[in-house]
Formats: sequence, C-alpha cells, structure tokens
Amino acid sequence: MRVPGPGPEGRGEAVLFDLDGTLVDSFALIAASFAHAVREVLGRDPTEAELYHRWGAPLRARAEAVAPGRAAELARAYERYYDAHQDQVAVFPGVPEMLQALREHEVRLGVVTSKRRHRAVRTLEAVGLADLFDCVVAEEDAIRPKPAPDPVRGALRALGVSPQGAWMVGDAPFDVLAARSAGVRSVAALWGTREREELLALRPDYVATEPSEVVAAVLG
Repeated sequence: MRVPGPGPEGRGEAVLFDLDGTLVDSFALIAASFAHAVREVLGRDPTEAELYHRWGAPLRARAEAVAPGRAAELARAYERYYDAHQDQVAVFPGVPEMLQALREHEVRLGVVTSKRRHRAVRTLEAVGLADLFDCVVAEEDAIRPKPAPDPVRGALRALGVSPQGAWMVGDAPFDVLAARSAGVRSVAALWGTREREELLALRPDYVATEPSEVVAAVLG
C-alpha cells in the first residue's frame, strides 16, 4: 500500500532491513530476556514501561535507563538468557521468499540493526538468512544509533549505493526516522510491528502488511 510521501520514485538498487520485528520474530524472547535480567540484577520484576522503553534502541541504552550505573551487568544477564534461548527466534512467514525475489532482480541487501554484530550475525545464521545479505551494519559500526542516519549511511557506503537508490524497511519509528534522515525511502513493516499507530503517524513512504508487498514496491 502506498502512502504519499517525499521519497523519489524508481526501481530500488538496494534494500536495507531492520532485524528484530522485521526479518525475525524475536519480540517474546527480547521481552523475556530483559525481564530476566532485571530480576537477576535488581531483584524485582520490571514495570511495563521499563520493559518496553525505547524499544529498538541499543541494549546498553535501554539497560542504562532502567539501571543507571549497572547497565553492563544488566546487559550481560540479558545476553546470557537470550543466547540460551535463541532457538525461540523464527523468521516471519514470507521473508525468505521476499529476500530471494529481490536478489533474483539483482537488488543488493543489507541489515541495519541496533544489535551487536556477533549477535546479529548469529541470529541470521541460526535462521538461515546470513548468505542473502551483502552487509550487516550493527551497533558498533555507527557513532549514533537509529534514529540518527549514521547506520543507514554506513550501509549505503558498504553497498556503494546512493540514498536515492535505496529503501529502508523496518517495524519501528526509529527505522522510518533513520531512513528519512539519510534521504532513503522508508517502508513500514506492519507484519511484525508493536507500534503500528506510532509508525503510521510518521507517514512512511510505503506501508507493507506482508513481505511480498516490499518486493512490489521496490521493483515497481
């Protein structure tokens, strides 16, 4: 579904994807890992606001907001739990077919995530998607995370593509804002979002209710 927006028209040369909530369904595991970490480190259950505060931000930033001065400890507890239960992460239906269709049309693919690189790559390998991507831009690859444009610009440099030839697909407001700041077209991925209204309020260039609609938008 097209939403009127400022993005330029034309077939895409590259598509950048957020990871969690866009390519893989990891919402339940992320929430469970954060709740476990808060209980282990702080000895209490997290509030709902703490659990979902700054969803999509780097782990250390979320941890610092909940446990100032103990963010590293909380992040380690989170990572231990997440790694032990990573088999709970699954690819969203239609995502492999979407990626294959784009590659068949020689569209370059990248991942732009707030995860640490080793964890992002491990996730992609675990669900069988790693070989489909030309680059992965992770937390440590940019000075400023999304919604700043830095990670998106880093992916464009890695792929050798101009902003006008690229798209950014994501399930969070941070993804749309980062795309807009970097001058690339944005696609709101509604199949995995927990922030539908906030996402649509930003008026992304396109809205996709299922992965196949991304292919149609990018290829025109």
